[in-house]
Amino acid sequence: MTAETSPAPAQRIAWIDVARGIAITLVVFHHSIQFLDATGWQVDALVQVTAMLSTFRMPLFFLVSGLLASSAIARLSFASLFWKRLALLVYLYALWCVIWWAWFLFVPRPFDPQTSPVGDLATAIYLPWSGLWFLYALILYTVAAWALRRLPRLAQLGLAFAVACLFATGIVTVSSSYTWRSVGTYFALFMTGVVCRQLVEAYARRVTVWWLLGSGAVLAAGTVALPSLPLQGVFRVALCVVGAAFGVSIAVILARSSVARRAVGALGSRTLPIYVLNSLLLALAVALLPVELLPGWLAAVLLTAVVITLALVIRRSVGSVSGIFTLPAPVQRFAARRLQTDRLETERSR
Repeated sequence: MTAETSPAPAQRIAWIDVARGIAITLVVFHHSIQFLDATGWQVDALVQVTAMLSTFRMPLFFLVSGLLASSAIARLSFASLFWKRLALLVYLYALWCVIWWAWFLFVPRPFDPQTSPVGDLATAIYLPWSGLWFLYALILYTVAAWALRRLPRLAQLGLAFAVACLFATGIVTVSSSYTWRSVGTYFALFMTGVVCRQLVEAYARRVTVWWLLGSGAVLAAGTVALPSLPLQGVFRVALCVVGAAFGVSIAVILARSSVARRAVGALGSRTLPIYVLNSLLLALAVALLPVELLPGWLAAVLLTAVVITLALVIRRSVGSVSGIFTLPAPVQRFAARRLQTDRLETERSR
């Protein structure tokens, strides 16, 4: 199939899963480097590399999240949206905050408590924890996108990018934690996915190797130039958009290979357990591993592979138990009934 041919829905889903697989792998790799660096491993060069990827991995994740949420945000009442999407996000964030808090009572976490407040569970309500802030952000983004949905599309995007620039430049800050800065900055990417779904899908249909190389070159040049630019926060937001486009290009190209589509797409369809478990497993791993047992780069690569594998094994072992990675069964049944009732009421009102 050529890039100009309109792909079937299954193929569009394939590249989206591949994009999520790329993003979650880079997130775990980033966390591996963080944990190794915090415990004395020599990974200075990798710290610089993963910092340069910051305009790529999470922008891609949030763009795809916006694409996947766009239909529900556009057509559902808030009650239906809550039971279809928000209830799960709220429950998972609350549950895994408690699990994290309990885990780090026994496993050391080599970070400043001010940037990862594991000592006070109550702070998770207003200060999203490092490692779980993605879920917190999705809750806020979904509510905000639903509230803005009736505005003209340009107005929605303008507000989202204004918020992103205010946070990215530091004009607006919430506490000293980087997590709120990230939540504010990446709102623009989520809203781009929600509002510009058709444009993103059209871009994906037309991706060629030249688009991949072009977006990669712009991203690389912008990353190198960023430290010397004025208004770095504003340019950083723009660079995140380029990074997301580069990520979509990679995902589309990889999705055309059946081997890559199955391998990377399999990770993309199972991101939740990897996301919530990776920092817990990394903290345990670096607490047990002797420092400099391996070269730092090799340790980071092996930790990434092992942690992803262990997270998937845990998912396979306990994933069928409701309430761990899903809503508890009684809540799921209640949510299904509410959605059915809302759907019938909507049909009757037409």
